Amino acid sequence: MAKPLLLAPLGLGLALILASAGLARAEGLVADAARPLLESTALSGGLMPEPVETGTAAQPEEAAAGHLVPFEQSADAFTLSGEDAVATFTFALDGPQAAAGGALNLAYVNAVSVLPDTARMDIEVNGREAGSFPIVSPNGVRTEALRVGAEFLKAGRNEVRLRARQHHRVDCSLEATYELWTKLDPKLTGFSATVPSAFTDFDSLLSVRRNAAQRTDVRIVVPDALTAEALDEVAPALQALVLFLDRDDVTVSVADTPGTGPGIDLVMAMDRAGAATLSRLGLSAAPRGLSVAAGASDERATVVLRAGSLGDINTAVLAAVKGPMADGLKSGIFGKGRGVLAVDAGERRSLKEAGYETRVFSGRLSRTDFTVEMPADFYPAEYATIDLRLSAATSPGLEQTAQLLVRVNDKVVTSYPFRNREGQQFDGKRIELPLRAFQPGVNRVELLAELPVAADAACRPEERDDAKPRFILLDTTAIEVPDLARVGRLPDLAALAGKAYPYGGGKPFDLVIDRSDSQSVGAGLTMLSRLALSARSPLNAKIVLGAPAAGTGRDALVVSSQNDFAELGKTGKAAFPDAGDVTASLADLMKTDPVVTASVSTGGGDDTADLLQAFHKSTAAEEDDLSFGSRAQLWFSAASKNFGRWLNYEDADGASLAHGEGSLVTLSQMQSPDGLATWTVIKANSPRDVDAGVQRLVEPSVWRGLQGGTASIETASLSLVSLPAADRYIADLADRSPGNLRRVAAAWFSDNFQIYVLLVLASLGLFAAWLGLTVPRKGVRSDT
Repeated sequence: MAKPLLLAPLGLGLALILASAGLARAEGLVADAARPLLESTALSGGLMPEPVETGTAAQPEEAAAGHLVPFEQSADAFTLSGEDAVATFTFALDGPQAAAGGALNLAYVNAVSVLPDTARMDIEVNGREAGSFPIVSPNGVRTEALRVGAEFLKAGRNEVRLRARQHHRVDCSLEATYELWTKLDPKLTGFSATVPSAFTDFDSLLSVRRNAAQRTDVRIVVPDALTAEALDEVAPALQALVLFLDRDDVTVSVADTPGTGPGIDLVMAMDRAGAATLSRLGLSAAPRGLSVAAGASDERATVVLRAGSLGDINTAVLAAVKGPMADGLKSGIFGKGRGVLAVDAGERRSLKEAGYETRVFSGRLSRTDFTVEMPADFYPAEYATIDLRLSAATSPGLEQTAQLLVRVNDKVVTSYPFRNREGQQFDGKRIELPLRAFQPGVNRVELLAELPVAADAACRPEERDDAKPRFILLDTTAIEVPDLARVGRLPDLAALAGKAYPYGGGKPFDLVIDRSDSQSVGAGLTMLSRLALSARSPLNAKIVLGAPAAGTGRDALVVSSQNDFAELGKTGKAAFPDAGDVTASLADLMKTDPVVTASVSTGGGDDTADLLQAFHKSTAAEEDDLSFGSRAQLWFSAASKNFGRWLNYEDADGASLAHGEGSLVTLSQMQSPDGLATWTVIKANSPRDVDAGVQRLVEPSVWRGLQGGTASIETASLSLVSLPAADRYIADLADRSPGNLRRVAAAWFSDNFQIYVLLVLASLGLFAAWLGLTVPRKGVRSDT
């Protein structure tokens, strides 16, 4: 890993090279800039480092038996793609575990297209080289175990940085780089500690393992009936625990008994009935407030909350957040350098702040990605641009087709050609990115440098010269955000997923759960936990059991399951079903249904609308039978829609998807009936469906894809279908300054571009009318 002290001399060295020799000597620019990095460390510098010598601190060995501490990142982050990919992971150790050392277990499988002769994985632990190994496992999972001594480790969070360098066996095209990947197995990957986790303090909770579904299981143990009062008492402690864990794969269940397997039990022991519960669970010695104890097995931890009232709970949670949880929160959810740039209007952020480190690249396609978090009330439109300030250099000899592509949310938004074949240096080169390509909340930005050379056409892997780099991207590369139009427009599921809008910022709202069974409640608490993680703050939710009430002016998050398949039994609505039956039914439901007819609704709803739609479709006139005016109207309407999709970076296929009746769960935003508040409704046909559907919705890959006004999880494929909002309304306009109102107006006009066409036509019509009135009055002058 490049040391911070080397970065300033690196930039200065680049400037001195150009100043003394000029552009004619650009041939050695990238190589000279890379030399300090090459001498510093294998990961940040040399493209093909020598294997670790015998006697160093880390050596490959057989997978060591021990207590596997998992990486905290979720499963979808375990793939390294491309020729030169870097991934950062974290794992937590307590003091005895760090002092005893252990082994780093990396279980992986790679693409068959990866050339085994040159492919290599380099490893750093807490900024120090820990070893490397060849990537040679295309036919199955292979585990590499590297011993890591105590001098590499520390109590608390430890950081592992992996760098995979891999080349294609037979194809040297740019497209072939997308076929290169190495994927880690999250079940077998982590730190193998020689000492088990004691689960005696909050920091030890960070090492809890995931269950068989690769989810972090948090079970709420509530001995009493699931009343609104009991759930309001659960919410503060649950949100604090989820924020402390800083994992985006948490699922919450509710029961009157602890869970089994890896996970955490949050035991609620209120004075009214808590003593008997603690005695039954062997936790009578638990102190008042929030505390940690070992669970029934080595894989499970217990968090106990003893309090007398909601006020006592808030006091206990606050004491824990300011005390034993403080370090974990600072190094976790409030830590910096995790690939995320949280920006606001008028700010400048460098890649260094996102954890990127300068390194050289010698392949065909350099890929650098990071996340930009835009404000939740940001209005994306064509009234300004976000500027990418590029600090980089290219080597001589690149083909004329070399270029830098910038992708935002998986769509290419701009390109910049590298035209100078003698090599170029960019010192803050401005590249404009359209604001419309961004969305409120989380945005994924990728910088793709296409770097072909003439030798690539010959495609002789044995002649590859990795000692000659082609490109260097400096960590001083930055983005500059202009003044933004700030207005809360809803519905917008991207803002909900990215910033928990409109429920963040301490704004009170209602979490409405229409049924008090454990599955519906678990779904509601899972969604509340995921939104708190998006907001990076506890949410001010009041839990209501029943139906949402209009006229209160309070926003609401509604979890609704129809009663078609509800089986509550004789014990009433608050009864807990058998845990084994719940687990089995959810497991069956989450499996992909190969039968196409699974998408057909069995709810027995009203078919009148469908019949009318089918009638109108069957009786519609053919296009050839339409009049010229009707055809022109249809053409103009289609052209306007297509232009609008292009303007908003929308896929035509995605925009035309219709919401099917075979949805497992549907998530939608709307105004309350009185128009005073916003309701976000999660709806399914049964408690089992709403629980399984929410578990799918909060999966990191699905959660990041939420956008538009409505999203659904299809029953047959469990795929996400998002529909754009047909109409949006203004939910909040906090900034009423003239500057913001001007930007909002400009943004609105750029969205409603048809107005410009009408204004031009109106102006032409007025001019024609004026001309028609003026000429007859004045007559025609003649000089003859």
